[in-house]
Amino acid sequence: MFIKGLLLGLLFPYHFVQSSSCVCTTVDCPVEGKNTVIMGDGNANITYMYTMHNDYEVVISAAGTVKPGSLDHGSETTSCTQKYSRILEDDGYENCDAGHILANRLGGYGNIPTNIFPQNANSNRGVYAQFEGMIYNYIIENMINAAVKWEFYYKSNKYTMPYSVNYTATFDDGYTLTSLFANE
Repeated sequence: MFIKGLLLGLLFPYHFVQSSSCVCTTVDCPVEGKNTVIMGDGNANITYMYTMHNDYEVVISAAGTVKPGSLDHGSETTSCTQKYSRILEDDGYENCDAGHILANRLGGYGNIPTNIFPQNANSNRGVYAQFEGMIYNYIIENMINAAVKWEFYYKSNKYTMPYSVNYTATFDDGYTLTSLFANE
């Protein structure tokens, strides 16, 4: 098996360089297809779908459940995930935030690239954060779970930064919050 891998590496060296496009080496990076991450002290379970755009894995959707026990059990981004998001930022400005898909305050981990996307800083710190606050408050006030889902939209498969994100939270009592966020 080692010899086969060595031969493949000699014949197709680009393949191995491509797989290291994620700069985070101490945690798992997203792979094409389904990626499931349990966060928030085990109380948030999110499945992310990734596909290839321009030789990089990019998130196209995510969905899962957030329970009250996950609130305030997330983590901040790291220098590694911040660098990772800048690699995916393709608008030419290099000023994006490493945006949590599942927010820190909802239990999302910032040190895992799978839960990070290049996010417009104004949106991340403004309307997106306010929306996440509404989800947080509804879970706290009612002590119920939320089914959350995201759809990420790209101009084409040549782009690695989504131009918009549709975010929906449906709570156990049937109440739903949804919003489409620009990301340019």
